[in-house]
Amino acid sequence: MLSVVIITAYPKMFPGVLSHSIIGKALSDGKWKLNIINLHDYGYNARKSIDDKPFGGGPGMVIRPDVIEKALTLNKNLFNEKYTFIYLSPSGNPLKQHNLELFSKKQGLVILCGRFEGVDARVIEKYQFNSISMGDYILNGGEVAAQALVEGCIRLIPGVLGHSDSILEESFSNNLLEHPHYTRPKNWLDNDGKVHSVPEVLISGHHEDIKQWRKKKSEEITKKIRSDLIKK
Repeated sequence: MLSVVIITAYPKMFPGVLSHSIIGKALSDGKWKLNIINLHDYGYNARKSIDDKPFGGGPGMVIRPDVIEKALTLNKNLFNEKYTFIYLSPSGNPLKQHNLELFSKKQGLVILCGRFEGVDARVIEKYQFNSISMGDYILNGGEVAAQALVEGCIRLIPGVLGHSDSILEESFSNNLLEHPHYTRPKNWLDNDGKVHSVPEVLISGHHEDIKQWRKKKSEEITKKIRSDLIKK
């Protein structure tokens, strides 16, 4: 069972979307575990402050290393040395599907959600946090990113998804984007009076032809949208 520990300044944001749908059911069924550490419980003054001005000047505030270390030290019962430590930051390595596959097989994850201008680099180095970025854009904090990362991991745990084969055909599984999907009605009449039909091969019943069509479409879409994946 994967155990997830979230360190955040906003604990009420959790479990958030992780309590719904398939991921929420897996949590209720005990297929994974979630613990939240509120950074403000370990603030350095009477106001439970967790941040301070950056050395060298500049805008914003930085989360202090002593606050994070105290939060980790007083919650050692929630994790051990086999857990993978993750710091969510726009300066980190881009998150890829193979990262999620690796994380999902770990005993546990300790995820630190950044806020303000970030976290003091010394505590990131001491506790060997893996800096992970969700993409080339900026969010107000790491909480939304943490939920996305956790969902991506949990759905890979055997037994969480209803049909395990669906994982094998998803985008990025073979460095290809996924093929298009179609469902009923077979001939869809849109609001403009135009008929859109399902590709004939998908209703032909020839499984090998369908497989080849889907592979071809995946290659075409990947070449058009994400040619960088083909080069890998």
